[in-house]
Amino acid sequence: MMAVSLTLVPLLGAIGVTLSEGLEEAYVIHVIPWCDNSLRIKVAPRSLPPSVAASQQALASKLRDESLDELPGALIKTECAIGEQVTLGASGYDHGNLRIRQEGPGFQLSAIDSGKIYFTAAPTLTLPSPTAAYLNASLVVRPGDPSERIYGLGQGNWTKDGGCPVGHQYIVPLERNGQVIDLRQRKFHVSIPYAYSTAGYGLLYHQFGYGQVKVGAFGVGGMNWSSDAVLGLDLWVGGLPATEAVPGASASSIYSQYASATGHAPALREDAMRFWQSRNRYKSSAIALSVATRYQTLQLPVGVLVIDYKNQVHDGDFAPDPKCYPSVKNLSDGVRRLINATTVFSFWPEALSGSAEYSRLLREGCLINSDLGGRAIDPTPKACRDLIWDEFLFPRYYSQGVPAYWLDETDGEGTAGGDGEHGYDTSFGPAAFGSNLWVNQWIRTFSEPVAKLGELPLVLVRGVWAGGQRHGVVLWSSDIWSSFEELAAQVPQGVHASLSGIPYWTTDVGGYGCGFSQPNDSPYMQELIVRWYQFGLFCPVFRTHGCRNAASEPDVGDCKPAQGSCGYNEVWSYGNQTQVLLEKYVRIRATMVPYLKELSANVTARGVPTMRPLWWEFPSDGSTIGISDQYMLGPKLLIAPVTVQGATRRKVYFPAGAQWLNFWNTSSPPLEGGITRIVDAPLEIIPAYYRV
Repeated sequence: MMAVSLTLVPLLGAIGVTLSEGLEEAYVIHVIPWCDNSLRIKVAPRSLPPSVAASQQALASKLRDESLDELPGALIKTECAIGEQVTLGASGYDHGNLRIRQEGPGFQLSAIDSGKIYFTAAPTLTLPSPTAAYLNASLVVRPGDPSERIYGLGQGNWTKDGGCPVGHQYIVPLERNGQVIDLRQRKFHVSIPYAYSTAGYGLLYHQFGYGQVKVGAFGVGGMNWSSDAVLGLDLWVGGLPATEAVPGASASSIYSQYASATGHAPALREDAMRFWQSRNRYKSSAIALSVATRYQTLQLPVGVLVIDYKNQVHDGDFAPDPKCYPSVKNLSDGVRRLINATTVFSFWPEALSGSAEYSRLLREGCLINSDLGGRAIDPTPKACRDLIWDEFLFPRYYSQGVPAYWLDETDGEGTAGGDGEHGYDTSFGPAAFGSNLWVNQWIRTFSEPVAKLGELPLVLVRGVWAGGQRHGVVLWSSDIWSSFEELAAQVPQGVHASLSGIPYWTTDVGGYGCGFSQPNDSPYMQELIVRWYQFGLFCPVFRTHGCRNAASEPDVGDCKPAQGSCGYNEVWSYGNQTQVLLEKYVRIRATMVPYLKELSANVTARGVPTMRPLWWEFPSDGSTIGISDQYMLGPKLLIAPVTVQGATRRKVYFPAGAQWLNFWNTSSPPLEGGITRIVDAPLEIIPAYYRV
């Protein structure tokens, strides 16, 4: 049967089931003012086929049960002014400096003051079969300025899919032009459907399931979005204020609007600004406290100590193994007393069939997807989130002094069909339709109650979706190689995340050791760990972690975890000479806290990125475009990591419009901007410069 095409977006009211013959009669465009100079745009069907209408009615019933008026996606109504929905007519519609008008079967966005066309959009929708429950959709965005450069769209594409990275590790350029991004979240691929264009707009493709975006090449521009299962199309667009005429200088305005539309990130907890100590597993309280004691002896300013995965007998116990961790409170109090640090415990989003809470979660309708021998937890019903917090997390962790949490595997790994290939079949619908909604609902289970109790939430995650920044997340880049190749691949990933609206990001400093790992006492690993600590020093979060190729503590007494802890991964684990350097970076990080507080305050207030491309601060310097191996940490620090084994020099571009003072030798004369230099970078030095 021939596919049927029309143009549309979700409506939750009753809809007829007869498809209109003509395209112009088949849809209506709804426009909602959504923050300053920003619009939410829905292209809604006038009618739906019976099979799709049934899916929409089932969703509407579920939303009523949850007291929701729409799916809990990225957009929220609490942080900016939301106007009344209007139907777009022939005369168009203006809001702030943004104008929308009908253009053929779609619409066109432009700036009122300059008349500049941002883009013309052509949405289409196809019924894949007469009985399909959902529609296929596409949104072709044709640019008004084909020279636009596109940024954002999440973190990923530096490696192939798999349990560990395989094959060559790629440097993914900051400019997304010419790239194809899969919107299905998978391990290593945290896709976020928000794009910033240097033409002066930001676009959120507000769909929740399988799909992709193809970004036009340089000189072509535009984006082709597609979705495999939708009830319609929904997007948000922010444009430039009338007072800002230079698009390249106006990224901050767009990001501020985006943060208001999707939620401002809370401030980063001060403990989290200092050094995080972690390894593959501290398999007992005694071991964790012994590590804290040694850091106390060294008088090193550790902010967070992490108890990694498999601390429970079975995932789904929601309590650590009492043979290994007899008292969570004694552990957290001891860590606080010894090094004044926060203790973090790790959780996986599953309940194995033998776990303590499996039967309860199953009975309450909180389990989905067969998953690693158990079932994935479904946090989309509020009752499930409340159950997990009220009965498991609050009494067993939060009230015992653990206010921050590590949510591993939130990129869909283990949901059947490979590392996230299937995704989550939640209460809102099948994975193809709404899998990406799962992750922020799981995160909010751990973050919203903490915020309601008056504390800053802090959640380390391996996956997040648009709007997740409002839940206090720190995104990290998963189980990566311990190699120089991987270190080089990671440098732009933090900028990708930051330009996607997720400001707090980190790697496993030293790499996880997945796929490639050299012994701790090898010259290779000793050099790598120093270079990675240097990079971590100038990341939004400085956190070491990994499964090291070395010895570790034996099991003691009744504490015999099913999995080992891998090798030591503390500053003293790589030899005395290396320890001296690693200690230095940990101490320097503590001195940076005032600057990090200032940066965090600006992130919360204005939605600005933490790790910024050079052009962000220097939009008038065209030479900053295309540089992916340097970045700005906030407005003042220029960072150029060393990512090549054996390198003791590297090329650095110093943007025009500023002078640059050596971070390591502030008494030396500042360098003039607008030039490229080959600078010295002996092992103990990462090229870093203050903007003056």
